[in-house]
Amino acid sequence: MSILGGDQGFLARRFAVDPSAERFDEVDWVACPTGDPVLVGAAGWMGCTIEAVHPGGDHSIVLGRVDSAGVTDVDALAFYRGRFEDMSR
Repeated sequence: MSILGGDQGFLARRFAVDPSAERFDEVDWVACPTGDPVLVGAAGWMGCTIEAVHPGGDHSIVLGRVDSAGVTDVDALAFYRGRFEDMSR
């Protein structure tokens, strides 16, 4: 799982609407130690083992055990009051 960087709002939109099979098309990523994809330019990442998946309305709530994690010097992206915000502000 990637923690998006402050300038990656376009990726948040893309991953929210694109079909699963096409989400990573033309998106730069590397594998973390667990093999999970980490988006290039992310503020941080977590490699997880899925423990459970629960229905949550029109979403699924995924519970995972963090097996590895890391951070970069990139400011994180947040979604607040209906819009994306760069956490450097």
